[in-house]
Amino acid sequence: MDEQFERRTAVAVLVRSVLDHLAGLEGQPRIGRVIDIRRWWRYGQENFVGLQSRAWLMPADVPIVGWLEKFPEMTAVRQAYNADSVLGARVDTLIGTEFSRHRRNFDWLLIEHIVQPMVLATGMYGFDEAVFDRFYDRFERGFGAEQVHMVEFLPLNGFESTEISVLLPDGLVLQRMSDTQMSAAIDHLAVPRMSGGSVNGARVSRFDQWALVTARSYPVADGGPIAAPQPPAFPTLYEPANTLITALRIVCGGSVVVTRSMFAQADDEFPIVQGVSAMLSAFDGADNDRPTYLLTDALNAFRATYTALSLPGVHADRSLQIAIRRLVFAGSRRVEADRLIDLMMSAEALFIKRANLLRGTKGDKIAVAAATLLAGDLELKADADQIQTFMRTMYQARNAEMHGDDRPYLNLRLLDGTPTDSMPGVLNDAEKIMRRAVLTVLAGHAVVDK
Repeated sequence: MDEQFERRTAVAVLVRSVLDHLAGLEGQPRIGRVIDIRRWWRYGQENFVGLQSRAWLMPADVPIVGWLEKFPEMTAVRQAYNADSVLGARVDTLIGTEFSRHRRNFDWLLIEHIVQPMVLATGMYGFDEAVFDRFYDRFERGFGAEQVHMVEFLPLNGFESTEISVLLPDGLVLQRMSDTQMSAAIDHLAVPRMSGGSVNGARVSRFDQWALVTARSYPVADGGPIAAPQPPAFPTLYEPANTLITALRIVCGGSVVVTRSMFAQADDEFPIVQGVSAMLSAFDGADNDRPTYLLTDALNAFRATYTALSLPGVHADRSLQIAIRRLVFAGSRRVEADRLIDLMMSAEALFIKRANLLRGTKGDKIAVAAATLLAGDLELKADADQIQTFMRTMYQARNAEMHGDDRPYLNLRLLDGTPTDSMPGVLNDAEKIMRRAVLTVLAGHAVVDK
């Protein structure tokens, strides 16, 4: 007889006996909400609660280690599994990967992954052959898997997109976090809570629910000795994340940041590796009043910018590198004066040398170079005179701020010349000019490096 069929038969006989016993004990299973201190469960777009919405309220003795051993049918199950060289080596021993193994009680695995899901699926203590086959097949494949996929995910704060996911080079994906990943992010303070709430509840902004993700496969290791265990490739996302944030800030603006990289087995696999690893690194906060939106019509520009940032010519262009760095800094500033100063430092780095003017103030050189580079830009919709006037005024405001002058922001005008008393509005126009300028220079490098 086929060994796999023997295992299935033995487990089926055991599960049928267990369900019959439970039916005689309490008739029908009690199913309802239950407090869960192991993870956060989603209750809407932004609300997470330590409360499982639908759980089997097991009789008190079921979770006790060794409860299944009271059933004579368990002996045949153990014999069937021990007959297999791979599966037998994983029964009641350490299991995981070479860098993360935990002892797993075989009897509890059977309850957790076969008995419990059957009770929840059927809502009764009755043996349904089709339901059993579904859960047993998953258990058989998962418990005997040769490899597992470990997912590294690095949450973003202050970000939203119209896309379901965005594919990037080198197997990276920008996507919404799964509910399990969100739970880990809340536990490791990688996403901020919007309000205190209760100890059993967390509210997380929709702008803080994306992550940069990658996955790698690793062989499963049982309880046997490992000659020279090697650590996993983790963390690996901080460098590409820096490029990601830079590209998003250039193309889309806003204040998006990355937080703490985490490492866990893929959600949709049988849980061979338990728990989540995390790098408890420091990170800056995003300003959710100025989130970064990646819309469908900006995807091509975003991908082109992400690629262009790695070009040799871009790395060698020192003034461009400084301009980009200050532009990114400006996006992180909450104080208007700081944001203004960083934007004008970005303009100084990018424009003064490119102006090629022997005479004139720094403000004049910046204004002329910006107008020369961006006049007719379809996104800005401003002519050369408008750009010159605006940039000259912004640099004067920067000087006033740097020198501590009183009320330096009189007679403000937006890029199109409209009078305004809104400093944030003026700064948004200045940031857009610098983003368009950086994109234009990057596009020039991309042409040269082809």
